[in-house]
Amino acid sequence: MRSVSLLLLILLLATPTLALTVSDVEKDVMCVCGCGKVLENCLCGTADRMRDEIAGMIAKGMSKEQIIAELQSMYGKEVLVNPPKEGVFLGLWTYPAIAVAVGIVAIYIIGKRRNTRWYADPDEVINEELDETKFDLEH
Repeated sequence: MRSVSLLLLILLLATPTLALTVSDVEKDVMCVCGCGKVLENCLCGTADRMRDEIAGMIAKGMSKEQIIAELQSMYGKEVLVNPPKEGVFLGLWTYPAIAVAVGIVAIYIIGKRRNTRWYADPDEVINEELDETKFDLEH
């Protein structure tokens, strides 16, 4: 048991600590040049300036959350890759779901009004309609 705990201690101490890098932050930030790209994919001068700002913040010892909060205060919520689910941004998350639900309801209502048989064989439907009209003509 003692050797197992010693082995775990050695593994924990041997694991390198992960330092924050600019690439860790640029994945969660949009470039503010207007291109609409994530900062890690943008190659413009504005992106280089933002990377320098992030590198300076890392050098000051700021955490990833602090850096993102600072960039958000400088550039607004639009700088975030995943905007918060509040205010106008809430619509970005809810409108697609509402549109899909309304579409499904509309298809259902139209189908009911037309008395559509969704999975019927066309030949069987035609034969049934012909049989119904014969019955109506005879009576």
